[in-house]
Amino acid sequence: MTTTASPSREIRPVAAALYMLGACSFFAFNSIFVKLAADTGLHPFQIAFFRNFFALLIILPVVLSTSGPHVLIPKKPAMLALRGGLNGASMMAWFYAVPLMAITDLTAIGFTAPIWATLLAAIFLGEKMRLRRWSAIFIGICGALLVVRPGFQELNSAVFLVLFSSATWGATLIVIRRLTSLEHINTILVYQALMMAVIAFLPMLFVWQTPNLMGWLWMFVLGVLAMGAHSLHVRAFSMQEVSALQPIDFARFPIAAVGAFLILGEVLSPWTALGALIVFTSGAYISHREAKLRNENTVEGRAGGSSILAKSKP
Repeated sequence: MTTTASPSREIRPVAAALYMLGACSFFAFNSIFVKLAADTGLHPFQIAFFRNFFALLIILPVVLSTSGPHVLIPKKPAMLALRGGLNGASMMAWFYAVPLMAITDLTAIGFTAPIWATLLAAIFLGEKMRLRRWSAIFIGICGALLVVRPGFQELNSAVFLVLFSSATWGATLIVIRRLTSLEHINTILVYQALMMAVIAFLPMLFVWQTPNLMGWLWMFVLGVLAMGAHSLHVRAFSMQEVSALQPIDFARFPIAAVGAFLILGEVLSPWTALGALIVFTSGAYISHREAKLRNENTVEGRAGGSSILAKSKP
């Protein structure tokens, strides 16, 4: 029995929240296992390729058996390519930064993604920016500065990679919002893994090293984590608005902090925890304001349409 993409979004808040929480758990451990794989001597580009290669091997048989081969025919190939390109750039920058920074610092700065999404929407989509959103962005930047504390400690150059990764992930979020209403979820997942593997393939050839047994194991685990994270993430977005799911995203931080401590022995800095909370709160507020403005515009548009229809009646 095959399934097709629903033209309208079915709002299921409880299921969406659970999917989002699961995605946060997978995403949090993703960086930890990237660091474990890098510790075996593998280059981040090689880890990025095999992470998505294994993810594709896992998801493709599942998709074909549950949705049928027709799901491999996309409705919006250009948009899927855009999403894959943005996500691939974000992944490559993030993976390169992982061995160079503490997991909690990475996670904290990664919460700037909604801030970047807002700025990019203003620059490229012409969305209006008012005082509240500018204030939230400023506060979020202050939170990020608390994490890196320039002038008080040596600035890690990997910070710029994480900021680039967050910016491209913020742009990816804009595309995902649209894609989940146009494409089948399984179509999105297959093409995402395929494109990200293709993007990482050529750079990997220049840094190839034969993995040892532990290297293969960590990369396979990363493939499982990647497929689980993105599958749950996309499903959550298909059932609920981004702003409603944003508060749950902060669960990534304590999960990452506990995992990094237990597995890697990393100790959480109180400055990082405070900065992460400020950055996250800023991003959550921005998402909430955007959703509120969209709803107000929708209501006004419907009211205006009803008024025009009423006036046109004989």
